[in-house]
Amino acid sequence: MRTADILLLSTLALAASANKPSMPTVDLGYQVHRAISYNETIRSYNFTNIPYAEPPVGDLRWRAPIPPRGVKKAIQDGSVGKICPQMSPNWTINAVQFATAWATNQLESYNFTEADYIANNTPIIIDKRTTEDCLVLDVVVPKAVFEKKSKGKKAPVIVWIYGGGWVTGTKESFGTPNRIIAASQADGSDGIVWVAMNYRVGSFGFLAGPTLQKDGTANAGLYDQRLALQWVQQNIAKFGGDPDNVTVMGESAGAGSILFHLLSHGGKQKQPVPFKRAIVQSIPLTVSVDPAQQEAGFQKFLSILNVTCLEEARKLPSSTLIAANIQQIGAEPWFHFAFYPSVDGIYIPAPPAKMLVEGSYAKGIPLLSSHTAYEGTIFTDPRTTDNETLFAEMLKGLYPLIGEKDLDYVMNTLYPAVYDGSHPYTSGVERNILMASEMYFATGQQTLLQATVKDGTDVYAYEFSAPPALHGSDLVYTFYDGDAGVDPQVATIIQHAIAGFAKYGKPDSGPLGFTFPRYGKVPTTVNLNINSSVIISDPTLNNRTLWLAPKSWF
Repeated sequence: MRTADILLLSTLALAASANKPSMPTVDLGYQVHRAISYNETIRSYNFTNIPYAEPPVGDLRWRAPIPPRGVKKAIQDGSVGKICPQMSPNWTINAVQFATAWATNQLESYNFTEADYIANNTPIIIDKRTTEDCLVLDVVVPKAVFEKKSKGKKAPVIVWIYGGGWVTGTKESFGTPNRIIAASQADGSDGIVWVAMNYRVGSFGFLAGPTLQKDGTANAGLYDQRLALQWVQQNIAKFGGDPDNVTVMGESAGAGSILFHLLSHGGKQKQPVPFKRAIVQSIPLTVSVDPAQQEAGFQKFLSILNVTCLEEARKLPSSTLIAANIQQIGAEPWFHFAFYPSVDGIYIPAPPAKMLVEGSYAKGIPLLSSHTAYEGTIFTDPRTTDNETLFAEMLKGLYPLIGEKDLDYVMNTLYPAVYDGSHPYTSGVERNILMASEMYFATGQQTLLQATVKDGTDVYAYEFSAPPALHGSDLVYTFYDGDAGVDPQVATIIQHAIAGFAKYGKPDSGPLGFTFPRYGKVPTTVNLNINSSVIISDPTLNNRTLWLAPKSWF
């Protein structure tokens, strides 16, 4: 190669290097953290794996988290990935096969026995990033926002809480916020700041029961989330974010977690909830209200560990605890997750729907709420669709405190096995899908929406109906970044709605073509579908969900 060519290439390389920003740092007090990467497309820095709590190990296991102690002198860059120990129940593999067969009109090819064999014989692979020292978060901030952090108006913030049944999930498991940030910049502004945290799941985050509470903290995973939200309040301005304009956002267990934060301490908190608005996608009403059920799960965990108390469990190696967590969760029966939030008399003082009906929650938080058209499909046990005995046993297993009178009413009045067109289903499968959709999701969503509307606070809502419209299928649209099989128009509508709501408290309806209606006494919602998005009356507000809401066993 000629000398002139070498000089030219060197000059071009230097110019490219000069245009690429160097990675900035932020002094958090307990450490200086450097951004690990820069995204040229959305012109944003990624600060990853920032610790927001002490590692919850040893004596800190099964306790509320505490902020980082001490000071690290070396600059940190979060290059070591971390996820919390986790496990999905084996039945979820079977459930996905059933839901897929239903969604593609191929139920005749679905065989429960074969699917169950596969589910219980699929090898378990533990992610190499798995560690109990997992309480870290990410901050993605536009370069323009970061450079203005010391002057002018700060940028709106979205804090993402992932779902996963409170037994699985990570801060990045559903994709990147790139297109959401881009949507927030579409009006020419600098855009929003994105935060996503890990929190303890499974036995590490949601072990509960009266015995545990003598020397531990039930709902520790919720306390993790709360500490991360407090971290945002204390530190996000250092990145250019506005701590007074934080929108918390979650799907499934993440949305349910937001509900519990609104209900925490019965709404009588010493300090206001650390967010201004909430985006809740597919809110589940999943909570253990029975202390005996909580205690049984706790004792089973100790038995698997071959110990007699929490103090002994805290002394065990992490590998032993992770193995026990995998064993207990994996073997759970259909639609049981082993560990999830519990009514503990403190953070969750009483059954959630009942508290909402009674007004015991943090008021004045505007909502953007959504659900999928067929939430319950993946939670429908196909063995119960034509067997009333199994159907009743399933309901009693899910709701141990349900009385015979209410059980009879649910089975024979709310969801009777009548398929003549007089009810919103014409088969046993459709009946169970509707029951699962409404009992597990719609009732919680509706109770929160109705309480918020009654309070006079703004609510906006949409139903995700793009096929197959199963629980969780909207996430590839929420985090769409050019993925195949996703309708770009529907994804753009969702991302702009999220960005607009986080910035201004009202969904940006530009791509939709008409204004998102405010949800009020007339329960209007937007039905989002491919080439056919329209305003409809919300189907999840009905006599069934209204009857279920105030039940103490629910």
